[in-house]
This record gives sequence, structure tokens and C-alpha cells, in this order.
Amino acid sequence: MANRFLRTLMACLLLAWGHAVLATHNEAGEILVCHVGGPGSLTYEATIITYTNPNSPADRPEFILDWGDGSPLDTIARDAADVVIVAGISTQRNLYIQQHVYPGPGVYLLQYIDPNRVADVVNIPGSVNVPMCVQTQLVISVMGNNCSPTFLNPPIQNACLGQPWIHNPGAYDSDGDSLSFEPMVCLGADTDGDGSGNPIPGYKFPNEMMPGANNQYSINPVTGTITWDAPQQNGIYNIAFIVREWRMINGQWVSIGWVERDMQVIVGPCNNRPPVLEQLRDTCVEAGTTLNITVQATDPDAGQTITLDAVGGPFQVPSSPAVFTSSPAQNTVFGNFSWNTNCSHVRQQPYQVVFNARDNYPPVQLQDFKTMRITVVAPAPQNPSATPNGAVMDLAWDPSVCTNATGYRIYRRQGPSGWQHAYCETGVPAYTGFQYIGGTTGVNSTTFTDAGLGFGVQYCYRVVATFADGAQSYASEEFCNMLRRDLPIMTHVSVGVTDNSAGIDTVRWSNAYDLDTVQFPGPYLFKLYRGTGYNNASQLLYTGTPSPFLANPDTALLDQGLDTRNTAHVYRVELYGDGGNTLVGSGNAASSVFIVPEPNDGQVTLHINYTTPWLNTVFEVFREIGGTFTWVGSATEPLYVDTGLVNGETYCYYVKTIGAYDDPAIVSPLVNFSQETCAVPVDLTPPCPPTVALDNDCEIPLNALSWTNPAVSCGNDDTWRYNIWFTDSLGGEPVLLQTITGAGNTSYTHVDGRSVAGCYWVTAVDSVGNESTFSNRVCGDNCPEYTLPNVFTPNGDRINDLFIPFPYRGVKQIDLQVFNRWGQRVFSTNDPDIRWNGTIGGTGDPVPDGVYFYVCQVYLKRLDGTEPLVLKGSVHVLGGNHARRN
Repeated sequence: MANRFLRTLMACLLLAWGHAVLATHNEAGEILVCHVGGPGSLTYEATIITYTNPNSPADRPEFILDWGDGSPLDTIARDAADVVIVAGISTQRNLYIQQHVYPGPGVYLLQYIDPNRVADVVNIPGSVNVPMCVQTQLVISVMGNNCSPTFLNPPIQNACLGQPWIHNPGAYDSDGDSLSFEPMVCLGADTDGDGSGNPIPGYKFPNEMMPGANNQYSINPVTGTITWDAPQQNGIYNIAFIVREWRMINGQWVSIGWVERDMQVIVGPCNNRPPVLEQLRDTCVEAGTTLNITVQATDPDAGQTITLDAVGGPFQVPSSPAVFTSSPAQNTVFGNFSWNTNCSHVRQQPYQVVFNARDNYPPVQLQDFKTMRITVVAPAPQNPSATPNGAVMDLAWDPSVCTNATGYRIYRRQGPSGWQHAYCETGVPAYTGFQYIGGTTGVNSTTFTDAGLGFGVQYCYRVVATFADGAQSYASEEFCNMLRRDLPIMTHVSVGVTDNSAGIDTVRWSNAYDLDTVQFPGPYLFKLYRGTGYNNASQLLYTGTPSPFLANPDTALLDQGLDTRNTAHVYRVELYGDGGNTLVGSGNAASSVFIVPEPNDGQVTLHINYTTPWLNTVFEVFREIGGTFTWVGSATEPLYVDTGLVNGETYCYYVKTIGAYDDPAIVSPLVNFSQETCAVPVDLTPPCPPTVALDNDCEIPLNALSWTNPAVSCGNDDTWRYNIWFTDSLGGEPVLLQTITGAGNTSYTHVDGRSVAGCYWVTAVDSVGNESTFSNRVCGDNCPEYTLPNVFTPNGDRINDLFIPFPYRGVKQIDLQVFNRWGQRVFSTNDPDIRWNGTIGGTGDPVPDGVYFYVCQVYLKRLDGTEPLVLKGSVHVLGGNHARRN
């Protein structure tokens, strides 16, 4: 509290001192902050840059900065002061640099409040008496060290009356963080005493000065380009904007601080038009290659000399920075951007280059800005391979040519994709069908073992290099392979009989034809295991007879005495050598097909469930019709909806699946059958939710609701009634307000004599009681009004006998206190109607004619809660007070 008081006091003293010396010198400014020291250091360096009137007597050899951590205000000596010419404008650039140790992680607001701004700023009333406040937010946390963005273009620029004005600050972030831009009101004095500068009262954005269709002002939130099309009044303007930093933390974009820039625009009369830069397209470049771009600008005014410049991240990188060459020329000028990229330039965020074309018209030089974003992408990993090794696949590839890569991501899919990355498309997008299966850490960690695979399946892979900031390289070429058939492969699990206890499954498998018989000599035998469900087959079901041959004929079993009606069964086969003494390995498990019916209104949805190492591609559905199962349709996905059924009747089904392995040497097609199951359709589908509209008339007051009929909007022809739900505030729980019967009755008027604040929803209910989800929410609000008269005549003539509000609406309650001229309270009430009859406390004793003073705390009922309003005034009691005690 003491520190806050000290800050406020110092700000006031500075302000008073500034007025005394006519310190009208501040034109523009910003605070930049950057972490210094090693990991774990809490030392940050602030760089204050101000632009001031070089002719002002108010110079600042020292500057006062608030570090935002409760420490005393810091007085910083000036490091440099140079008078520079910016686009023909003379200004003094001042530099103040200081380091500070923060107490720990936190969010800190750095700021300076310096008197005063230059005089006659058009959009800042009384600017000569308004200090300049500039702020920067610093976030210190576990997310890593940070330096705020810097500005590569100066903050002072000319503009021509009636001509488009364009500016780009050339913001650059050395950490590669994503930047966004947003306008803000210029800040001034600490008017509320909290130690921070406040928005300047009466400040107007440029488009608010002589507003109209020909006066538009905006800032591009991505590129930072500011456009004012076009200035309508000569003079000096100040504008401010925030550059916010974003960093990807655990898959979420997090704001990690911001920098404010307060800058000046000088509008003057001229017959000049700005030059025009050709439009530039964003691009990508692979690290290790050179990007060359030709830039062109023209001037609509003949004889003008145009100068082309460029600033941006590619010119700031320490290794192999970009080069831009151009010579001033009349009418049309060309420039060449060249960047010999390397792996140190790879990052997730694009680099922004800002090109600037400037004419030489005296006295107002006009400019055009265009931006281009360049993403530097690492090359794809080279020479990938997939080598089968028993039940796993060994993957390998060459180390990335970018030694700053932090590791690799590996993706897999079943079967070839044929996908090739598009222009600027990094990583492996989900639409390709590849799934992420794992990663490695370190640029030289170039092997990966993929386990849990199925035999007879072709697996295809892609590898991507990763970088510290989340950037990814282009994907490697696709590389595929299959496991060798050195274990038995399941080929058939089919339900033959559906029963609770006498069900039958037919199980078949193939031999391990690629087995190394030297490593695993015979005789060979199989052990078959079974389980309930889809995954775990652990119960030994069958042990086969040893065979001296690898092509063992013992590859089928009829499994009887099962409950096939209520559950699926899963099977796997183990292969043993050496007469059953040596386990060679276990093949992949496969389950029977189990269908689950989901009855609904006039339909049954069949969910087809299974787990198999092969791929099922066709699902044929059979329904019992007249005692015989008949084909009724097919699907390519494990889901089928049988429609056109009659509610209340029983329908029975089974499904035939057709699939195959990728290996053409394995028998195909693989045909299997599900169990038989039955279902009875029933209406469980609610109507679609109505779409609601609200006519909020806050003056009558009433709310008129109307909504769509589901029979018309989405074909739900059995809608029976509507439920109307209401809450009187935002965030409140909906409460049933009214039920309206009849699908065609789609309107309702809600009248509450004092308030129309509230939100509504409508649900539709069908004839069997299914209720839709809530409709869209519609809300209305009060337009409160509470006016007290300044005179009333309580003389008993029934005309203006009572002190009552008129008009009033949207008032929840009041606290009215009425006093005579000696400060004695003569009346009070909480009733918004008041109805004071001019007696003392409503006792019947009349007050003398005269003026009475009131204080009325009014509580307005609004949608987002109660809003207080204080009325202070006087009322004249006159005309002879005839009120009498009852």
C-alpha cells in the first residue's frame, strides 16, 4: 500500500513539475524487456526508447521506471540521445537501459508516466497537459525465458489529408514466439490512484475524428499493418497498440506478455498520393536452399523518386542473414530479397518481412507497406527402412541434416497411402490415415522398434524430424513392409450356431511357412487358447498332435458348448517346436463377429464388433423374413441401419463379414458370420430442437418468442408440445416457465410488469415423451428508466397528490431518503412506487411547503445482474399541503 502511495505521489510531483516547465515534448515511446544471465536467472534488462521534440526545453537525462514488482521507482540515466530524421521529420531518439532482478515468477507490469505530450494532438483533448504512459507486461514462469518483441520501423510517420495512410511497426521476436496485434487507447495519468496509467479521458481513435465511410481505421491482427483510409483533418495524432506474444505450451497457445507502442502520425495537406507496392505472397523455403524474391513498387504521381527498404526477422538472424538490394528510381522501382537459408533458421513460426516504399514528395513523404511471411522448413529424413524381426518391425533412417533437430516422430498406417506433402505442409496430417506411434530423442536417435503388429499385414511408415520450438520437418518418403510368416496366422472365427449354452464357433488358422526350421526344429504342434470378449485369449482349449512337417494339417477346430448369443469369443494359437517342448511364439488373436442391435423409431442400427488381424471390407446384413434369413443390404463400415420397420414388431439379423490380409499368399477372401440377434423398433428419437427468435420490447415491457416447428424444419412430424424454459439472469439455471400443446403453436408472449431481463430456451416433445435438446438461447434485457419529479402538490385534489416516479421500468428496488433543508429525514422507503403523500414519515403530519432534498439509491434489474444508480436532487412541495393525519 505504501509503495502504491509513493508511486502515485511521485507521478503527481512529476506531473506538476512538467507543467511548471512546459514539458510538452513526448511524441512516441515503448519499453522493451529481455532476460539476461543463464538458466534460472531472474535478471531482466529493460530498454526504454522515447521520441521527443528536439526543440523542447524539457529534456530527460534521467528517466523513471516502475518495474511492476513493488520495488521503489527506478531512476535510469540516459544512454544515448540522437536527433534523427524519420521520413522527413526531425525527432530526438532517447535510449535508457537498466537491469533489474525480479523476486520470482509472476506477471509484472513495467511502465513509465512522463509529462507531457506535445501540444495540439488532435485526438487527445488538452494534450499539452496530458502525460505519456507506456506499459509492457512481463511474464516470468516455468515456460522458459523470454525477450519481448522489438520494433524495426520508427514510430513517427507523415500522412496526407484525404489519402490512405499505411504503417507497419516491423515487430520482430528473437525467440520465435507468435505475435498478434490489437489497438488500444493511449494511456495517460494515474487518475484512480492504483499506481498505473489510465486510458486518456476523451481520447478518440483516428476514425472517430470526423467519422464517415471515408474514414476507416484498423490494424491487421496477424501482420500488424495499420491502415487509416483516410485522414479527414490536419494535425498531430497519437495512436497506440499492443503486440502480444504467444507460445505453445503443452499443446495450448499461451499469452506470455505484451509490449505497448505509443506512436505519432502527422497529417498535413498535400497533392501527393502514396506509392504502391505489389502484393506479395507468403512462402516456404527448405533449409539449405536460397530464396530469391523480386519486389516492385510504382508511384501514381509522375516524376516521383521511390525508395524501397525492407526490415524483418530474416535480416536479424545471426547466421546467414537475408540481403535486400534496391536503388531509388523514378516512377517504378525494383528490389531483390535474397536469403541463403540454413538449419539454424528452422522454426515453427514464420519470419515476417516488411517492405516499405517511400516517395520523395516535399514536404510530406508518403509510404506503402507490404508484408510477406516466410516459413523455413527442415528437409525430410532420408533413407528410411523397415525390417521385419519376428513379431516386431525394426525402423531406421539417416540422421537429419539439421543437427539442431531434437528428435523424431514416427507414424504408421496399414497399407500404402500414396500421399505426398503439399506446399508448406510439414509433419504428417491426420487426414493421411497415419497415426503417431512414438518418437525418439536426439538427432542421432535414428532407430525405432514397432511392436504389437499383426502377421500378413502391410505396415507403412513416415518419419518427421522435430525441433525445440515444436517445428517439424517435411515427412520422409513412405516405406512399407510385412512381418514374416514365422508364426501361425488366424484366418477364421465364425459363429455356426447361436445359443445360450450350445453355441458353436468354427476356428481355423494357417501354418508358419516362413519359420526358420534350423533355429526351431520339429516336431511341431499347436495350442489353441480361448477367451470371452475381444482381446484376452488365455484359457487353453486344445493341444494338437505333433507333426514332423512344418505344414501341419491340424489347423481347424469346432468349438462347441458356448454361449454365442450374449458374447463374442476370442482365439489365438501358439506354435511349439521340438515335439512341444519349445515355444516358438504366439500368433495374433482374432474374435468372432458380435452384433449389437440398437432399436429406434422405425429402424434398427446394427453395431458390428470384432477384433481381427486382417481387414474386413464388406459387411453383408441378413434379416429373417418369413422364416428365412434374406440379404437386405451391405456396408463398408462396421455399422448398418435397417430402416422402414414397424415399431413393436420383432426383427432378427446376422452379419457376414468379408475381408483379407495384405499378404496375397494368405487365403482370401476371409468369410465369417456373426451370431443371430433380434430387436424390436421403438420410438426413442426426440424431435430436433427448435430455432428460437426473441422480440425484446423493453418499453411495454414484454418478450415475444417465436420458434420453428420441427415438422417443418427437420421432418419430425410427431411433435406434440413445447416446453419453454427461462432464467432471469445470465448464467442462471433454466426453469420450466410454460408448456404449450400443439405442434403449430410456435409463439409465446412473456409479460412481467416490471422486467423483461432474462434468457429463454424451447424444447420440443413428441407424442411418446421424447424431448429434444435445448434450442439456441435467446436473451433480452431491460432498458431501465427511473425519473423523479421536481414538484408535487399534496393538496387533496387527487391531481399530483403523490411523489411518484414517472416514467419508470426495470427497477428491482430503491433506497430513498428525503431530507428538509436542515438535514432532518422526513421520509424513506424501499418501494420503487414511492407514493409519498407529503407527510412526515407517512404518519399523516404534513410537511411545510418548500424544497426537500433526496438521495435515492436505485437498483436496476439487468440481465447480467443488479446495476446500482444514485439519484440526487430536490422536490418542491407546494400548493398548500392538505394531507391530514388519519
